[in-house]
Amino acid sequence: MIMSDFLKRIRDTLLPPRCIYCKEYVERVGVCDNCWREIKWISEPKCKICGQPMEDESCKYCIRDDNFFDRAVSVMVYEGLARHLILKFKDGEATLYAPIFAQWLNRIIQDFLREVDFLVPVPISLKRRFKRKYNQTELLCIELQKLSNLHYVPEILKKSKETAMQKSLNKERRRINLRKSFSVNEKISVKDKVILLIDDVITTGATANACAELLKKAGASKVYVATVARVILKNAISNS
Repeated sequence: MIMSDFLKRIRDTLLPPRCIYCKEYVERVGVCDNCWREIKWISEPKCKICGQPMEDESCKYCIRDDNFFDRAVSVMVYEGLARHLILKFKDGEATLYAPIFAQWLNRIIQDFLREVDFLVPVPISLKRRFKRKYNQTELLCIELQKLSNLHYVPEILKKSKETAMQKSLNKERRRINLRKSFSVNEKISVKDKVILLIDDVITTGATANACAELLKKAGASKVYVATVARVILKNAISNS
């Protein structure tokens, strides 16, 4: 450990860390103060279920109580600089972002961290993995496991069929698109287990809900969801 810290000091002296976006020199790996201020970080008040920023306790989608996941939390709003960072991480091979995003995720899961039994990434299809060369959610889990000591089990969920891209679809069409697209590995028991599901972005929650429904049917007691970013849904505030 002493040698490791010594080597880190030498590395930081010879190669001081830079902001991952603007390349300004920083004290520690991440974003500089200026870029930090450009990101809209999610805090209270927000929906107690899906994590959408709002004044009410529940948004109009969650007040119907049709979610299979118990709670979702996200680090930042998917817009501007945050959106740029996510897209580079997801499709631009900026895998060096994974440890930074994992640090941010680790901060927002502290409320339920002790409950969690299994850390599980949202899977992608073999076609997309081949094209992308990696699954970004697996990278997030690997780094988050180092920080949290959670039991990382990537084999629990599998993407069993290719689906259309979700970004152009509304909430209902997203659900239809994802039907029978995931499966649970029956060789791994999730009975009475608490699952933490990791993804990069949450929009309507259709993907998280599809995965959580399967996990609940397989016996999981709770499913939490944590994402690096979330899309703000228009007209999500309940009128009730």
